[in-house]
Amino acid sequence: MRAGERALRASVGEEIVSGGWAEKAGEILDASRVPYERSFPLSRLTSLGVGGPADFLLRPVQVPSLAQALEGLTDEGIPLAFLGAGSNLLVGDAGFRGVVVCLADLFSEPEVAGATIRAEAGVRLPALVSRLTRLGLSGLEWAEGVPGSVGGSVRMNAGAFQDSMQSCVREVTLLDRHGRVDHRKVTSTDFVYRDAPFVGNRVVVDALFELTPRPPKEIEEIIRPFREHRKRTQPQGVRSSGCIWKNPPGSHAGRLIQEAGLKGTVRGGAKISEVHGNFIVNTGGATFADVMSLADLIRETVLKTHSVPLEMEVVVWS
Repeated sequence: MRAGERALRASVGEEIVSGGWAEKAGEILDASRVPYERSFPLSRLTSLGVGGPADFLLRPVQVPSLAQALEGLTDEGIPLAFLGAGSNLLVGDAGFRGVVVCLADLFSEPEVAGATIRAEAGVRLPALVSRLTRLGLSGLEWAEGVPGSVGGSVRMNAGAFQDSMQSCVREVTLLDRHGRVDHRKVTSTDFVYRDAPFVGNRVVVDALFELTPRPPKEIEEIIRPFREHRKRTQPQGVRSSGCIWKNPPGSHAGRLIQEAGLKGTVRGGAKISEVHGNFIVNTGGATFADVMSLADLIRETVLKTHSVPLEMEVVVWS
């Protein structure tokens, strides 16, 4: 499959578009009292700054009202998609024809009990790591500079520096598209590299982390080299979606892209970073087509020069 792998096809549900589904969706959302907006540009919610509009954008602040909305929307067959911090997502220029649920506002004060902490989906990872450092709880130091949120990061088993979410997530609360809640205990073996298969077609609404007590100063010393490494090796002050490709077994995608001579390649407003080959950055006005043109070039060139097939790490809606 080409650069549209893992794509969420915006054409899903075309048969109901002509049947006045938007009016029905508005009625359901009004009844559930979930805050929403119409024709919202998804480029404003993705770290790469690319993507067309969503017909409806929901911004839930509580699970019960979201569950009510999901049940009604699913019963009517209205297309749904879930969005976290938008740091690992590429959205097509046509946007999404249906309802996008943005979980960024689904957060409250994390619940701390001994060496565990429960955080809702919308909590940003840097803020969570900062809180854990003050509390003297160790285990998520690697995430200090990751621009994601709890929900999306658990779903994709985000990680860095040979660590990932699976090392400390012990329970998740999932919400399916019919509004049903499932509390599930998990271990590291329930995860795989950059994925959490148990989530399936559901969305993570909170997670319980099991951590290790450690003096705050020691935690800060662990974080410092991670922060310095990111500053040296990743593009700063530009819009990007982080690493585009998963690292193939025994290798690094960024190194393969550099050895293929692709760093600095430009297509329209998108460029393969000269700092890190596994980053595509928006230099201004980049479109989805620009980004995917570079992604296809990377895939084809690395396969030709190294005989290594690359698999996308980012999620694509097209």
